[in-house]
Amino acid sequence: MKMKMFTAPTEKEALALVRSELGPDAVILSTATREEDGIVEVRAAVERAFNNLATPKFAEAKPKFDETRSRLSTSLRWHGAPDGFVQLAADAGGRLGAGLDPQGALSAGLEGLLTFNPLNSRPEKSILLVGPPGCGKTTTAAKLAFELSETDSPIEAVAADFDASGQTARLAALTLKVSVTNALTPDGLVRLVAERDDKGQRIVIDGPPFNPLDSGDMSRLTALISRINIEAILVLAADGNPMEMEDNARAFGLAGCRRVILTRLDAVRRRGGAIAAISSSRLSIAQLGMGPSVRGGLVPATSERVASLLLAEAQAEAELFKGAA
Repeated sequence: MKMKMFTAPTEKEALALVRSELGPDAVILSTATREEDGIVEVRAAVERAFNNLATPKFAEAKPKFDETRSRLSTSLRWHGAPDGFVQLAADAGGRLGAGLDPQGALSAGLEGLLTFNPLNSRPEKSILLVGPPGCGKTTTAAKLAFELSETDSPIEAVAADFDASGQTARLAALTLKVSVTNALTPDGLVRLVAERDDKGQRIVIDGPPFNPLDSGDMSRLTALISRINIEAILVLAADGNPMEMEDNARAFGLAGCRRVILTRLDAVRRRGGAIAAISSSRLSIAQLGMGPSVRGGLVPATSERVASLLLAEAQAEAELFKGAA
């Protein structure tokens, strides 16, 4: 079975997308309307074709699928994922990943719970990185500029240091430059982006921190996003409290963010809460921060990579306990 989420302005259009991609045999699992923008989300599934697999053999393999579901549940709980997410991911992985190894099964299950939308190497708009204080925006801006730059199309990392808090100097150090372009006011940032747009250039902007608990801060962010021809992308650290992460993701989603970059995944062992928080927020995961290095420390997000993160250490620890027994 293949499961996927479709989004469209109306339910009729979303259902049309379902039929177009999954065909007339697709089964509608759920429908919902996002409060923040009125977009309709439809989750649908269709049976996968298993070549050369007779029905009796498929039925005989069912105990194996239950074993897979049990292994996934154990790993996700070890990673601190909440019970609701554990049940949804393990059940979906057991059904959709029938016959696959645990990583393949979990990957299949995650595709129905998360949306993965990595950044294009040639972004249509400049990128504004936003997030709460201490989330890793400056390092991420340096990483993104390196990752997205091509020989014939370099992308510059610039600082929106509205508070004169030293962002410009930190960004310059990370990009190994004496100095970097900066904007000290919202108006200055508007002009800078407009100038680069006129030249057909794209930039990665290390935005100022915004406190999601401060309504004034979030209002200023919403106004800033509406004034500039950019895509605002949320940066969140995976070492935070999962419930706080979910609340923060929702707050930035209401302000205009549609994608998130998860940082510090290499610095935490139990990642289930962070992944579940993003699933509940309905933001798409763009990239994964997997190391401190500016070169190679950021990778495109895929269901396979996230499944690997949620299985590796849990399985190793399970084998260790088996040996001790």
